[in-house]
Amino acid sequence: MQRALLIAEKPSLMRDIEKVYKKMNLPYTIDFASFVGHVVELKEPHEYKQEWKKWDLNLLPMMPERYEFRVKKSAFDVYKKIDSLLKQNRYDFVINACDAGMEGENIFYSFYKRARCKLPVKRFWTSQTTDPAISSALTNLIDENDAIIRNLRNAAMYRTIFDWLVGLNLTRAATVKGGRTIKVGRVMTPTLAIVVKRELEIRQFLPQAYFQLEMDLGTFKALWFHPATKDNKIPTEELARQIQARISKLATIHDIKTERKTIFAPSLHSLLELQKEANKFYGLTSAETLKIAQSLYEKKLITYPRTESKHLPTEFAKTIRNNIGAIATLPEYEQVAGSILAQNEHIQKITYSKKYVDDKKLTDHHAITVTDVKLGRKTLSPGESKVYHLIAKRLLAIFLPPYVLDKTVAVLKSSGEHFKANGNIVIDKGYTVLYEMFKKKQETPLPALTLGQDIAIYQTKILSKMTEPPARYTDSTLLDAMFHAGRFVEDKTLQAILKDAEGIGTSATRAEIIEKLISIGMICREGKSIAATQFGIDVIDSLSGHDIVSPVLTAIWSKKLKDIVDGTLSSRQFYTEMQTFIQDTTARLKALEMEVAEKEVIVVGKCLTCGQPVTEGFRGYSCSNKECKFFISKTLMKGKITATDAKKLLAGKETREIFFTWKSGKRGKAKLKMNGDKLEFVFSASKNHRKK
Repeated sequence: MQRALLIAEKPSLMRDIEKVYKKMNLPYTIDFASFVGHVVELKEPHEYKQEWKKWDLNLLPMMPERYEFRVKKSAFDVYKKIDSLLKQNRYDFVINACDAGMEGENIFYSFYKRARCKLPVKRFWTSQTTDPAISSALTNLIDENDAIIRNLRNAAMYRTIFDWLVGLNLTRAATVKGGRTIKVGRVMTPTLAIVVKRELEIRQFLPQAYFQLEMDLGTFKALWFHPATKDNKIPTEELARQIQARISKLATIHDIKTERKTIFAPSLHSLLELQKEANKFYGLTSAETLKIAQSLYEKKLITYPRTESKHLPTEFAKTIRNNIGAIATLPEYEQVAGSILAQNEHIQKITYSKKYVDDKKLTDHHAITVTDVKLGRKTLSPGESKVYHLIAKRLLAIFLPPYVLDKTVAVLKSSGEHFKANGNIVIDKGYTVLYEMFKKKQETPLPALTLGQDIAIYQTKILSKMTEPPARYTDSTLLDAMFHAGRFVEDKTLQAILKDAEGIGTSATRAEIIEKLISIGMICREGKSIAATQFGIDVIDSLSGHDIVSPVLTAIWSKKLKDIVDGTLSSRQFYTEMQTFIQDTTARLKALEMEVAEKEVIVVGKCLTCGQPVTEGFRGYSCSNKECKFFISKTLMKGKITATDAKKLLAGKETREIFFTWKSGKRGKAKLKMNGDKLEFVFSASKNHRKK
């Protein structure tokens, strides 16, 4: 009997597969091993050529003849263990059980190349980690020479190489030219440019005063508008008073129209849509949502989260009753889900709808939804519970009636001046009954009105207002801007390319890009908002005119990678075009003049361990002595430790009261103080200290 070594991406998935395997009777024996994510990485430049250790413009671009991997220090033991297993000559083939997508291919084959393994490979491929899905994937392993798998593998490898070439060559060129470390990336820099553009719009915005005229009719109010332009803004107070003076004591209904709006439930979640919704409703960052979704996937409660698709495949939809059934076991959904399950014909109708079920609109994976695994007594963290319920609600919503409302617009006239009043009546709450807790305002209807009706005017009022700058991005709106990056270019052809490439970045990388920009100090969070720092603004200003700033560049290359996956572009052609691009782009960057402000060093006090100055960094406050490990993080249990707090701590004082989030999910206030070189909580009520 043949023997195989199955290598999973994470230990949790390995254990799940092994458990199912033990209940099966396969025609081959399987041993099990697991990575811990990436265990190898591309070598640093100096490991190819010693001279590349020097950051010198004359040595750029650095383009190795062959690209080689090295073992990550943090994963050395894992690598060594699996490598030794493969060299025992016990196995006939290897099973790649990394996540089913481009990144999973990258993790497995970068290891495979570094280990110089020659064994045949079969692919374990599933979007779910339920027992039936695992059993099916083990029974139907895919050959490594399958065209789709081969193309996906090639695209994964070339994406890694391309990002290495862009990142290292352009970062070195920008750093040497700018006089301080300036990281440049294929997706990172265009994303920074999007945030900087908005920040400059806000800084350069000049607020302008305007006025509105409001008419109070007792049971409802109406606003003046210009009948030709439809604008309700009046440029000066004097003009507003002139209009007000002309108003009589009566207003007549000049026109009234009611339009019925029928709004169906939105599509199921892609990762992007889930991240946007979790940020909108709960303030979760995109990175937090991805981490939570991955945890729910590993607990078998939801399907694979790193997906661009918002549709289900036909085969999956055939058994959707099982997924609804899992939700029906939760008390809050028992009635709604039970009602859905009682309507077999309606379930069939929805599963035949192209709005939600369409094989042609699938990517590597289908939309995110709950699995048929019941929550039962599983313990979820507060974050996991929030995200799970968002996914559950979205599945139930597609089987509920649409939201129906009547929108009424009434136009009134008084002494020749026009006023408009709006009102909405909800006819059927439909699927929105699931989202009542998130509703910020109720719909307000207009009273019964008839054409030509005269209504007494109680009073008119001039409202003084100011124009407002565009809002800063949040995680939700920035993710949306990255996906719809075509909005930032005028050329129709380039817009089409960006649309086809689904913007810049992928569902799996956008959150990571945002967090990286924050960690290197080019953007920062201000509450829920994301702002560009002066450093980030200087970088984009210095790179202006270079195509690395444009989202078009990223989209073009993302499209080429997609073409490799689809089999319409050969890997050899991609590599040739990539080499030419790197040479040309590096040459143009070397020719740029860059002016970036020097990094400001902020000293917050003396180190409690060695006495050297403690300075503020991107992530916290650390000792300037590189041999010393003293460090205070800027974030502790979601509480923010400011520079003022750090100064007090180092001076032996207590901080202000800070809001912290405990492991239970509850929030509470406490002060901080130092006990030696360790932080302590100080609770005002009990005076008890808790060491951290």
